[in-house]
Amino acid sequence: MGEANMRRHMETAVNLFHQGNYRESANEYWLSFCESPALTHASRWQIFHGYTSILKEEYFPPSDQDFENMKKVLNDKFEIRLFRVEAGLVLGLMLYTRGERHKCADVYFKAVTIGEKKIKTKVEKMEQRKMSFNSNSIADMKSIKYLMDQVLDDVRGNLDSLTGNRPNTADLSDFQPTLRSNGTFMVPKMQSQMMAPGGTSFTRDQFEKLLQIGGVSCDCCNKKDLKLRTCQRCKKAFNCSTECQRKQWKENGHKNHCREEGEYKAGDLIQLNRLKSKPELNHAVVRIVGPAPTAGRWEVRIEGGDKGISVSTNNMNHLRPFDCVD
Repeated sequence: MGEANMRRHMETAVNLFHQGNYRESANEYWLSFCESPALTHASRWQIFHGYTSILKEEYFPPSDQDFENMKKVLNDKFEIRLFRVEAGLVLGLMLYTRGERHKCADVYFKAVTIGEKKIKTKVEKMEQRKMSFNSNSIADMKSIKYLMDQVLDDVRGNLDSLTGNRPNTADLSDFQPTLRSNGTFMVPKMQSQMMAPGGTSFTRDQFEKLLQIGGVSCDCCNKKDLKLRTCQRCKKAFNCSTECQRKQWKENGHKNHCREEGEYKAGDLIQLNRLKSKPELNHAVVRIVGPAPTAGRWEVRIEGGDKGISVSTNNMNHLRPFDCVD
């Protein structure tokens, strides 16, 4: 029964996709995946990848259920690693699109850990089994391990971009598909930038560090390849020792820039996201002027500009503390 239902949902998903009903197609792909009679079924990757490809190509905003589906697969310890790593890649991209860079990075770290974990011999043998990628043709079948390594490379690349290990690439836009499966092009994302018609004193290097998540080197002494301590208040500052932590806090000004989640002050630089009335400002970095008259809102201003706009805290995302990039 599971096999028949899997095939039925899969065929429906394909037909709906070609009809342009992308949301319904994604739902049918997920139902087909859930009906798979075995973890190593030859068509299972093709089905799951059909679902995730629709999400990655952004035909519609992902639903709360899409987020839950990806979390479920990522956290399923009994699931094959290929599917868990792919779920991590897609969940990270969805979080990134919402401006939640640190949550995105956490998901990527988890996916990389899963993909790099030392496995038992029986799992190694299982991962040599082949699954179909684009069709049921033998020529299109690849080993589970081969497919996972391809996805893992994408996760690592995106994570390097977020942490700053990949120079001059603070955005993930380079890693998201441009040409969709239906032959259309994705709507270009506005690269994260300082909206500054009047100019800004920030260097490109400083700006890129603001957008990165940190954790590669000590914010105080800049040493790398060390075990770093995370600031327990803001979760965005990193130091290699108590001495560096104290110096960063007192001398370098971290105490003036450290913010708890959801805490904002006048003068802070934040990134705008999920704006519906002014979507052209999504991903822009602006400065907080002060609280707006309406509770739960702040007035923000384009750097170098003279006019402010009121935005909800739901549309604001913290950047790295400024002391960490100076």
